Amino acid sequence: MGKNPSIDLLKGVLILLVMGGHVMELTGGHDLALWVGSGFRMPLMVGISGYLLNVTRTRGEDAATLLSRYGRRMLLPWLFAGIVYMLMSGEGLRWTMPVDLLLRPPFHLWYVPTLFFLIMLTRLLPFSPVVLLAVGTPISLCIMYGFGLNHAPMGDNLLALDSRFLRHPVYFFFGMLMAERRVSQRHLPIVAIVALLGLIWWSGLYEGDNELAFVPARLLMCLGLIALLPMLSALRLDLAPVNAIGRDSLFFYLWHPLVMGVVIMTGVGPLATLALSILLLALANRLTARGTLLPLLFGSVPDRRGAAPALPGAPLPA
Repeated sequence: MGKNPSIDLLKGVLILLVMGGHVMELTGGHDLALWVGSGFRMPLMVGISGYLLNVTRTRGEDAATLLSRYGRRMLLPWLFAGIVYMLMSGEGLRWTMPVDLLLRPPFHLWYVPTLFFLIMLTRLLPFSPVVLLAVGTPISLCIMYGFGLNHAPMGDNLLALDSRFLRHPVYFFFGMLMAERRVSQRHLPIVAIVALLGLIWWSGLYEGDNELAFVPARLLMCLGLIALLPMLSALRLDLAPVNAIGRDSLFFYLWHPLVMGVVIMTGVGPLATLALSILLLALANRLTARGTLLPLLFGSVPDRRGAAPALPGAPLPA
């Protein structure tokens, strides 16, 4: 699926919501807005990636070409960021670090390997999106109910996998299905109502302890929003600054906690922290988009005036 300004806009909005949520977490804020945002941000990002995935290309390319494309555009910046964050956290070098980084990524770094895992599943399992969804949904539900919605490895051994790898197939494959079989116009109001009811239900669970209700409320909210992606794509919306963040979503996603942590050390308030972080990230993004090596390490979209063109086709983090 080609570039779409409305999808870039949504990705940019989600990045800003992620940054806003992380500012609240870092400054000790916990309120309803943080709860609601944490409920749909990442599932919707996963759903967008499934919606944007070129399934034919992913399954048709030879393995070397596929790994090279995703490796240069997504995995190498993630690996570089992972090393930087782990070293800055004070963790000493140990032989298990590569396994820990891949299977139990620290901080916010889980999303890229999870996305790559889902893309590889799509390649290895040559079924239609509806079949993949039928297989992936019970797996996701089992993980959600068995391990909860908190972030934790599924076990305590070296090869224990982060639960988010198997919690998100339902959103990814549903996004693929929406790209193939979009909701008809007459059913869009029903979808919007479902998403709204899920949002209201999820909001009502704030500070609640009914864990059995968390899963269906989140599913209604997130799947309803993902089902609206084709309608959003048709609108062709564009807000230049936010679209720019959406197009460079990988860079903003990887590096925003580092920048926000530095800004917070100055003692400014949460809103100032968010605003300064956005400005600093935008500046750093342009600086690292130059040449050939910097975009590969930092995940910036290369400056077409002085670097090789960006590699198309890889669904990137919002």
